[in-house]
Amino acid sequence: MSKNFDEIETLKPMACGAITDPSLRMIYEAIRGALEADDEFEASGKDPKFRVRSTAEWKRHATDLEAEMLKRGLEFDVIDWTNGQSERRESR
Repeated sequence: MSKNFDEIETLKPMACGAITDPSLRMIYEAIRGALEADDEFEASGKDPKFRVRSTAEWKRHATDLEAEMLKRGLEFDVIDWTNGQSERRESR
């Protein structure tokens, strides 16, 4: 039986060390895309399909990916969880 993302009690953190740089970025951008899609659903009066803002595991997963990208010195645009401006982050 399949479970909804928000029905899973605990999610194990992804082992990011084995994931390539382009894959890390792709996964991170997929989270951004799901968040933007949810915002568009809400703006049109519909329920968000992915529930990214209301599910803590989404943000935790994005934070883990950010930490790994910073560790590798990769530049990326930080996901804006407040629906405002994104900021550029890079490792130094």
